[in-house]
Amino acid sequence: MEIRKWKKEDFKQMIELGEKMWKEGVYQNLSFSKKRLENLGETLIKQPERGMGFVAVEDDKIIGMMIVYLSKYFFSDDLFAYDLFLYIDPDKRKSVRVPIKLINTCTDWAKSKGAKEFRPGSSVGVKTDKVEKLYNFMKFKTIGNIFTKEL
Repeated sequence: MEIRKWKKEDFKQMIELGEKMWKEGVYQNLSFSKKRLENLGETLIKQPERGMGFVAVEDDKIIGMMIVYLSKYFFSDDLFAYDLFLYIDPDKRKSVRVPIKLINTCTDWAKSKGAKEFRPGSSVGVKTDKVEKLYNFMKFKTIGNIFTKEL
């Protein structure tokens, strides 16, 4: 298994994996747009200073992915990083090796860009209790909550 930066050629597989995430998560009441995901990928590929995508590849197949963004705090000029998503193919979740490697790669990337913190979240609603345990195991602190109300 290899972790590497994403390439435009990865978009098709990533979108397919993203659709699995959408079907498995809490956003099923919302529409799914492959075009929107393609546009997001195009934007970030052209602006790597804003964010970066990383993929876990096994036998030429993407089995996991994570996209991380850089931003400034609303009260400071310091940078922090946050994730747009972390998703591992359900067939590859028996081991925590894939998510740990993706998270560590994103953490290292964020640090190399000058981020003071990495603040990943878990809002998709897939295995939330296990995701929290994994981040806590990796020495991340749980802070706050996310709330939602369908309108």
